[in-house]
Parts: sequence; C-alpha cells; structure tokens
Amino acid sequence: MIQIMNWFSMAIGLIPLNRQESQSNVVLDYAMMSLVPVFYLGCYFLINLRHVFGLCFLDSCNSVCRLSNTLFMHLGAFLYLTVTLMSLYRRKEFFLQFDERLNAIDAVIQKCRRVAEMDRVKVTAVKHSVAYHFTWLFLFCVFAFALYYDIRALYLTFGNYAFIPFMVSSFPYLAGSIIQGEFIYHVSVISQRFEQINTLFEKINQEARHRHAPLTVFDIESEGKKQERKNLTPATAMDARTATFGNEQKLSGEMKRQTPQKNEEDEMDTSNDEDEDDFDYDNATIAENTGNTSEANLPDLFKLHDKILSLSVITNREFGPQCVPYMAACFVVSIFGIFLETKVNFIVSGKSRLLDYVTYLYVIWSFTTMVVAYIVLRLCCNANNHSKQSAMIVHEIMQKKPAFMLSNDLFYNKMKSFTLQFLHWEGYFQFNGIGLFALDYTFIFSTVSAATSYLIVLLQFDMTAILRNEGLMS
Repeated sequence: MIQIMNWFSMAIGLIPLNRQESQSNVVLDYAMMSLVPVFYLGCYFLINLRHVFGLCFLDSCNSVCRLSNTLFMHLGAFLYLTVTLMSLYRRKEFFLQFDERLNAIDAVIQKCRRVAEMDRVKVTAVKHSVAYHFTWLFLFCVFAFALYYDIRALYLTFGNYAFIPFMVSSFPYLAGSIIQGEFIYHVSVISQRFEQINTLFEKINQEARHRHAPLTVFDIESEGKKQERKNLTPATAMDARTATFGNEQKLSGEMKRQTPQKNEEDEMDTSNDEDEDDFDYDNATIAENTGNTSEANLPDLFKLHDKILSLSVITNREFGPQCVPYMAACFVVSIFGIFLETKVNFIVSGKSRLLDYVTYLYVIWSFTTMVVAYIVLRLCCNANNHSKQSAMIVHEIMQKKPAFMLSNDLFYNKMKSFTLQFLHWEGYFQFNGIGLFALDYTFIFSTVSAATSYLIVLLQFDMTAILRNEGLMS
C-alpha cells in the first residue's frame, strides 16, 4: 500500500520522482512538483477571475450554496499552496537522510537479534503487519468513496470539464491527506524500530528474571578508604591485617558452629548447584558459564534508542509544519459540516441538488480528514509510548539487580545514564506542529472544546428567513 501511495504522490507532484537517488536529474525529479501547482493555479484563477466552470456562479446555486462552496474552495487553496511550498523545501534531502539513518539502525538491530538468538521470533511482526495493512485499506476505501461522490456530482453538472472544478474542490484535501499519509508511514516505521529494540530489552529482562544469579563477593570499600590504606605505614598495615585476620577467624568459627549438619541429599544438591557457576574466591569475582547472553547488546541498544529519537526529530521537522494547515482545514470543514447538516440539510433536504451536494461534500471530507488526523495522533502517541517503554524496561532490569550488572559497573552506569537522559529527552521533544500543539490525544480534547464553543454560536443563527427568501421554504 505504501508503494501505491508513493506512486500516486509522485504522479500528483507531492514528492520528487527519484527521491532516493542523490545523483539524479534535478529537473526531472521536480518536474511534476512544479507543473501540478501551476495547473492548479490556472484552474483556480479561471474560476474566480473568469467566472466559468465555477459551481458558485451557476444560476441554480443559491446564497447558502454559494457561500459554502466559496469557503470550501478558498480553504482548499490555503491548504494546498501551504503544503506544496513546504514540500518543495528540503524534500529530497529528507528522504535521503531518513533512508541512510534507517539502514544503519536496521543493521545494528539485526546484529543484536543474532546475539540474542531472536531471528526466529516473528509473531509480533505478523500481528502488526495485519493491523498496518487493514488501516491503509480502510483509508483507501474512505478516499475512494469521497472522490467518487465528488467526481460523479461534478460530471453531472459540467460534463467533460468536470476536472476544472474538481481541482479546486476535492484535490487540495486529497493532496493534504496524502502528505499526512507520508507522515503516518514514517512515524509507523519509527514506532516499529522502537518495538524491535523493546523486544531486545525485554529479552534481557526475562533472562534477569529467570536466570539463577550466583552469589557475588564485592569490594565495597570507598575510594577514601582505599586512599587511606595507601597512606598507611608498613607497621600500621601489618597490625591492621593481623586484626582483620583474627576477626575473620572468629567469624568463620562462629558460622561453622551455627551451621547445621547437612544430609547426603543436600550435599549432592549443593554440588550440582556449584557446577552451574565458577567462583574465584581469591579474586572475589564471578565467572558464569552462560555462553552467549543478550546483555552484551545493552551498549548497542542504548545507541540505537538515541538514533531512533534523532530520526523522530528530523521526521517531525519535515512533516510537523504541514500538520498545522491540515489540522486547521479539518477543524473548519468539520464545524461548517455540522452546521450545514443541522441547520440546512435537516430542514430543506432534497429541495436543491447543488445545496445537497455541497452539504454532503462538507460531511464526507470532514469525516475523511478527521480519520486521517486521528491516525496521525494515534501513531505519534504509539511512538512516544514505545520510546518510554524502553526506559521503563531498563529501570525494571536495574531494580532486579542481575548478576551481570552487579559484577560490572559499566552496565550499571550506562543503564543509569540512559534512564536519566531519557528523563530529560521526554521534556525536550515530542511530535508537535511547530510547537503550536502536541500531536497526541490531548489535541482531540482541546479541538473538541474549541469546536463546541464555535458551534454554540453558529447554531443560534436562525436560517429560516434566509431559506425562505431563497424559495426553499414555504
């Protein structure tokens, strides 16, 4: 599905033709991205300056139909021109940079999966793939219905010239939605990479939970005591070692006296347990016979997490500004769609074909844009949650105090630095629309609150006098 969307995006001039090739012809790459906006502006000025092929200039279009169609057309012009200008800026550079970083991340993930022996785990990927393709199929059906309705109604009105009003009615919203589809794809790729490294983190967590952690002997002296020992004279050091040796003899004698006698079965069990781990009591270290373990991936996983977060930053920098005009258009179309449906269509439905067409066009595109906006918010929330889950799993590993962490300060320091760094990163970045709003579920609540305030005002207008003057009411 993503390949179909990319081909369609190239056909209507939203992305360069050879976006993944750095040495291609610039004129050929950006040809469609220049021709399609010029053609759109030609249709837009032909309707507004020459007053031909415009729905609002037909005699059968009343004042309500004219106002609604004019608002829909100008709002679409704002959306399309804004999105197109932002698409021309740094578009090909973004694709090259994104693919380069993603390939580097995938190479490290494959190496970590081989170390963790997880090459055969594919159940999660299959489940995610089904939901992924179902989402794209649903979006395809919604857009197919919206385009079919608009093209059919315009063809009945303008015949073979229906493509001219179509370019200024539904085409801008289609182009804006496809750009958001590109954003959805890139965010879903980022979310998948977070899920993959979370699986590797969870593998380490399970090993820390189920693996038998042997007894570890530590040197718990502080640096100050070690430095103090270095400053001792030979005579004082000899006296200290003699006193320590005497205390250790007393302690070992007391422990032997209090230890109960074990039977033969306990001794055999103890011998079996001792075979699992090798102890070096002279050096006070542990050497486990565990072979190839997955905690060796921790340094690479921490670097991968940082790389994926940086990939999220450049993706939000590219598509975040384009979310602002799209969310604004979705907001306005949804409010006027509810207004026209409740105050006009419920009263004079079926009296004017053009008025019914414009009213249903608002309803259809308000639903379509809201579905796209919801998927954008949902995937951005999923990506943020998966990134937070990584820090939670690492913190859970630290609480269990596994043997590999206690026997090596490097693992503990890296895990502590990772959780602290993510705590600062969480306050620094999340997917947003150039800082105006956060792309999460709180945006839905704030949008519904604002829409309710506007609808309270709009629904108080009495449309009966206007509809009676237009001859739609008796």
